[in-house]
Amino acid sequence: MSALDEVRAMMIFARVVEDGGFSAAARKMGLSRAAVSHQIRQLEAKLGVPLLRRSTRNFSLTDAGTRYYDSCRTIALEAEAARKRVEVLRDEPVGKISITSSVHLGTLRIVPILDRFRQTYPGVAIDVHLSDEVVDLIGRGIDIGIRSGPLKSSDLKSFKLYQTHRIIAAAAGYVARAGLPEAPEQLADHDWVMYSRVPETLRLTCDHQEKSIRVSGSVRVDNATARLQFLRGGHGLAVVPFCDIADEIARGDLVHVLPNCKLPDLEVFAVFPAGVTRSAKIQSLLDFMRRELRDIDMGRNGG
Repeated sequence: MSALDEVRAMMIFARVVEDGGFSAAARKMGLSRAAVSHQIRQLEAKLGVPLLRRSTRNFSLTDAGTRYYDSCRTIALEAEAARKRVEVLRDEPVGKISITSSVHLGTLRIVPILDRFRQTYPGVAIDVHLSDEVVDLIGRGIDIGIRSGPLKSSDLKSFKLYQTHRIIAAAAGYVARAGLPEAPEQLADHDWVMYSRVPETLRLTCDHQEKSIRVSGSVRVDNATARLQFLRGGHGLAVVPFCDIADEIARGDLVHVLPNCKLPDLEVFAVFPAGVTRSAKIQSLLDFMRRELRDIDMGRNGG
């Protein structure tokens, strides 16, 4: 009998004593009466002493069985306590969550949301990784990644956080100097702040007509925060998420260029390995982020 088999038999023995019989213990443990009886016999053989005095309809504990039961009961109680401790991690938002995002989106939206989440759930520890590289979640042991779509096919699950329009924008100073494009074809004549994640050929829908316009510029960045800074500085036009600059558009600091032309919407997702949402802390954070981003989600507010 191995050590693991012995521990299992000890827990079965404790259950037999507590339930008052082999049949009752077998029912509660999902075993046959014969299997329970076999485990007790093996345990007695291992110990070299009888634990029970058996009769046709009843049993009683030997002196050795009485003393041994105390130890078996302690093991059974510890096992139950361990199970409940793990269930708390599953059912209550406690423990550590690791999350990764791009630097721009993380700084602008995700970190402030995580700040408010921890105010609500102080039992959750947060490990934040901000990087413009696509991080291997499984390889790095990270619970959640924040990514913009469309997503590549993978084994990861996804949860859409929000959807926003992308627009062409320019600084008021740039418009005063270079003029405002009045037709999509004129976009190619303007300077652009080029962003590595936006194709050089823009695909627009203008008054129900599809347009493909190739653009270029003397400023190229691989970071969305840098794109915004160069856009605000008047270095050219840029494609940006509307929710990132809505206030600046309203103030007149930035100008919405060709508002009758539409670009594909930007969708932002939380991605995660299969199974992690069984944890209450992960599901609570996903639900919290979705609620916090409700106001900018064009998919829910009809924008």
